Amino acid sequence: MTPPVRLTPEDVERACERDGKLYELIDGELKEKKVGAEALFIATRIAAVLNAAFYPHTGMAACELMIYCFDGRSHGRKPDVVYVRLNRLPSGRIPTGDLFVAPDLVAEVLSPNNSGSEVDEKLDEYITGVSLVWIVNPDRRTIRVFRQDGTPRLYHANDVIENEPALPGFRLVVGEVFPATAPASQ
Repeated sequence: MTPPVRLTPEDVERACERDGKLYELIDGELKEKKVGAEALFIATRIAAVLNAAFYPHTGMAACELMIYCFDGRSHGRKPDVVYVRLNRLPSGRIPTGDLFVAPDLVAEVLSPNNSGSEVDEKLDEYITGVSLVWIVNPDRRTIRVFRQDGTPRLYHANDVIENEPALPGFRLVVGEVFPATAPASQ
């Protein structure tokens, strides 16, 4: 029996370009990541708010950026949102490709394609190297914040996320990242 082929970050990039799909690299194997329109909309809103607060002076946010900060080059995740301080990047510049340092924040926006065990697995991986992890629930209009020190907190739509050491000076009313609710029919 032949051992499985271990793929590299370059293989993932080629597969994404070839197939037009999003992939993660889990233990050297491709895993397709499916993202729905609502989740992508929310992720884009979060990245825009972070960039408005921090870019170009102290940090940058991006959606669906592959990060390799777990187990070398055979394990990479593509969180819905990644935020990293610019002074932590090589030469203080935004990379042209993947990110090989642990971000300061990752956000995963739940969608019908996510299973509970998959989200737990990602959270376990992220929290070992990422200061702040947000699990965003569009159905409940909440953001559950996890910190490396083990203190989670649930924020509802009217709550404000602020005073996070990983995001100095940042303030977010949680409900602002979700799509507007449709007006009631008349």
